[in-house]
Amino acid sequence: MGNIEYTSCNIIEHGFDAQINQINLCCRTSKNNIDKYVLIDNYHGQKIDWDDFFRKTNRLREIQKSGNTVPSCEGCIYLEKKLWNDENYINTININNWIKCNANCIYCDRSNFLKEKEYKIYPIIKDLINKNLLRNPADITIAGGEPTITSDFDKTIKILVKNNISTIRVLTNAIKYNKNIELGLKKGLVNILISTDSATKDTFKKIKLTDAHNKVWKNITKYVHNQAQDNLVKTKYIIITGINDNQEELNDFVKMNAASGVKYAYVDIEVERFMNNINNTEYLKRLYKLYINTKETGEQYGVKIQAFDRMKIAEEKIN
Repeated sequence: MGNIEYTSCNIIEHGFDAQINQINLCCRTSKNNIDKYVLIDNYHGQKIDWDDFFRKTNRLREIQKSGNTVPSCEGCIYLEKKLWNDENYINTININNWIKCNANCIYCDRSNFLKEKEYKIYPIIKDLINKNLLRNPADITIAGGEPTITSDFDKTIKILVKNNISTIRVLTNAIKYNKNIELGLKKGLVNILISTDSATKDTFKKIKLTDAHNKVWKNITKYVHNQAQDNLVKTKYIIITGINDNQEELNDFVKMNAASGVKYAYVDIEVERFMNNINNTEYLKRLYKLYINTKETGEQYGVKIQAFDRMKIAEEKIN
């Protein structure tokens, strides 16, 4: 075993996506929007045979080593050429449990999964740790619906923090404040990303369909106060055509971040509208200009604004 140079990514090499009813290879944005590669179908929490799991992922590695690309990964912005370690271990996990949420965002298709049964993530993480298969440095993302209200979120965060696994990223709406996130922030092991998608109560309610604007920004400020360094709490603004795609709201978003002590924020594009307009240059240019203007406003207020997934693709297409 050793290091070999070729084009791949951390998910292909050492990771997986825990999706509802499936263990997939990935959940990231592909330029071609091809269906995701399924590693374990009809998954409902049963014990994972890691030897069999690695046999499957090693076949995908071989495709990448040959100079070809796994079909579901074609055009992905996360592919990179570098030296890859060919040992069998896990250091990249995306956890996407869409069962529970305390908001009802208009761009989210969570309603498709409401009848599904939630499976436990904690036993998977515990098994990996017990078998010394979960390695640092790690990149673990725990996402939605709203992960903090799932049944074993706190147990999962606790075991990861106890074993000094870093980095643990939580995508939360911050409607509910979580003390285990706070502990992870204090230790510098956890970072969080909060999509507020707005700067005013009215816009927040239009998008989230819940009246929690003030509560969310209060919790953001509290999380910022408890972070070990100034880049652990970040926010995100997903641009939705016809609702929040105006410069005034984006500029106010920057000001809300500055007032709460947030130093880093992202701007993205809502996925369905983006995919419907992926070859619409004028559409992409207009939204990209909003991002550039917001970035300039951020410089004035000490908030670093960065492009997120689909805005990155728009940037590549335009430039």
